[in-house]
Amino acid sequence: MNTARPSKSEVVLTWLNKYSCVYVVTQTQRLLFNPSEIIADEVEPVDYTLITDEQPEHFDENLITELCLLKKSGKIIVDETSYRILRSQVPKEMLIVAKPNKLLISNGLVIKSYLSENTEASTPVTYMVTLENGCKIFQTGSSPLSKALKKVTVEEKPDITFIPVGFNPVLNVASWVESVENANSKMVIPYHGEDLNGFHRAVKRKGLKIGVAILKVGEPFVYKIS
Repeated sequence: MNTARPSKSEVVLTWLNKYSCVYVVTQTQRLLFNPSEIIADEVEPVDYTLITDEQPEHFDENLITELCLLKKSGKIIVDETSYRILRSQVPKEMLIVAKPNKLLISNGLVIKSYLSENTEASTPVTYMVTLENGCKIFQTGSSPLSKALKKVTVEEKPDITFIPVGFNPVLNVASWVESVENANSKMVIPYHGEDLNGFHRAVKRKGLKIGVAILKVGEPFVYKIS
């Protein structure tokens, strides 16, 4: 999971599985979102690990425990259900509970948690992360962007929003377009699914004026702050 170290005006994003596991690196910060189906020995130490919900594609308690033992996890920010699972396995001082509409971290790195539209999870959240260089990333897990979440993006104006594609794309085109329209971002990145190019085509057909970046698993993508 080694990446070239970015300049002050860059953020390096690496998608690590077919779901929503993303590794984020700046000059001074490292974050890991929703780790699953990755190898702990290949993970670099991070400052924060963030988990949106307890679903197995987003949350592997054995992996989290191993990362913590290897001193690679940093502080672990988790939804309430994942917290209840982890609190007997990792030191409580390592855990930060995320509830909707909460400011979690504000020292050089700002992390806020918001509601999620993932109906299959118990207490899911999304994360709005403002990095030290000012770049804002909206990590949605597997949540589409509803009108409720549009209120968040209108206020926060993220640079990058991740949008789940899903694994039955024929049924999700309308959801893709709605999510992009509600993203209010400079760039959207499809993930958590298979038909990423189909997502891009749907955005172009709709005539939406927004940047789309297609990531490949394991290949770093450099975002330059404008």
